[in-house]
Amino acid sequence: MRRFARNSGGAVAILFAVALFPLLMAAGGAIDYAASIRAKQSLDALADSAGLAAAEFAAQEYRNGNSSWNAAGVSAGQKAFAAGVVPNRSSLSVGTPNVTVSLSGQVMTATVAYTAEVSTNLLRIAHIDTMSVSNSMTTTVTVAKYTDLHVVIDNSQSMGMAATAADENIIQTKLGTTCFLGCHINAWAGADTVASYRAAGATLRIDVIKNAVVQSLTNLQSSTAAGTVRVAIYTYNNTLTQVMPLSSNLSAAIAATNAVDLSTDGGGTNITYSLNSLNAILPTPGAGMNAGSPKGAVLLFTDAVQDHEKFTLATGVWANDPNWVPYSPSVYNMWDYQPIDPGGCAPIKAKGYAMLVLNAQYIITSTDLAEQSRYGDIKNIVLPAVDSNIASCSTGAGYYYSANSPTQIMSAVTSMFASAANNYARLSR
Repeated sequence: MRRFARNSGGAVAILFAVALFPLLMAAGGAIDYAASIRAKQSLDALADSAGLAAAEFAAQEYRNGNSSWNAAGVSAGQKAFAAGVVPNRSSLSVGTPNVTVSLSGQVMTATVAYTAEVSTNLLRIAHIDTMSVSNSMTTTVTVAKYTDLHVVIDNSQSMGMAATAADENIIQTKLGTTCFLGCHINAWAGADTVASYRAAGATLRIDVIKNAVVQSLTNLQSSTAAGTVRVAIYTYNNTLTQVMPLSSNLSAAIAATNAVDLSTDGGGTNITYSLNSLNAILPTPGAGMNAGSPKGAVLLFTDAVQDHEKFTLATGVWANDPNWVPYSPSVYNMWDYQPIDPGGCAPIKAKGYAMLVLNAQYIITSTDLAEQSRYGDIKNIVLPAVDSNIASCSTGAGYYYSANSPTQIMSAVTSMFASAANNYARLSR
């Protein structure tokens, strides 16, 4: 007995035997824990996808006027989750997930909560047959509201200015003229036309506006909002012209915008009268949650300078605009000039429309020598009031844009459409 007690080899064996079980438990626990983590990651991804399915389907049913949109979303989420669970998988037992769907304002929120039991392997030695995993995943979708966009483009003669200094140079060197303002009335003897300027390779301000609007409509056409937006196209100079009535056909809106050009009858700029005419035909907008009650937005693209000249194509006569409404500050230099009157926008906003306005900054050129007196009066008297007036015309902060270069105008118009439609489906998790 004493010899056995003094035998260190026997003690090592006993200690190893005693330590073996917890070592096996630790190793087995690590392996089984890793398996449970993998299962949880897989179920998290599944719950995330199911939440997205629930939110999107609920939003779709809500827009379609289904009063049971909530139950429809819950059912869609549960089906999506169940479809992702591998059947007859003995190592994983998953219960029916708890799916909830809610709407707050324009945000549809879906939450998918699950619990599951993951079968163990080595931990069974310690009578631990399963490990529990659970989590909840939340997805939000911005509900695409039905929206009517009324696009109003200034096509008065000042929008025929060269878009950049480089375009001015093209006109001057290739055509030998420095006339940039009011030179595009075809019936005016000796006038250079829009066609001749463009044929020389020059881009005009109205071309920049048109291109930006067309690009934004193209973006809208390929977005998830395409089915919820209608567009109407208008131009204005002395009066308002509806180029295309409200339509969900965005291809037609693109074609109508491409066809817009400088006015050949009228030519002046009467923003106040044109906006009053627009307000008279605008229907009362709705909340946008169904096709029968769309919300409304007006997108106004202008250089914000008014003048009361009016050309009548049939007679070839320039005269005072009979619908002119004087506003201060103003200056007379051949014709009356004044900044945009925000009062013309007020009735449209009061009706419930969002008013988004681009100030395509009025171009003052030094090369049009014959018009320097007029340019000077516009620059010194009218333009200082434009920024504050046109900002007041808009709905408020975030609805007013000011740009000059083609790049700036493209960026501003893109932002205006995205903001006005407020429709591009957005997700957050």
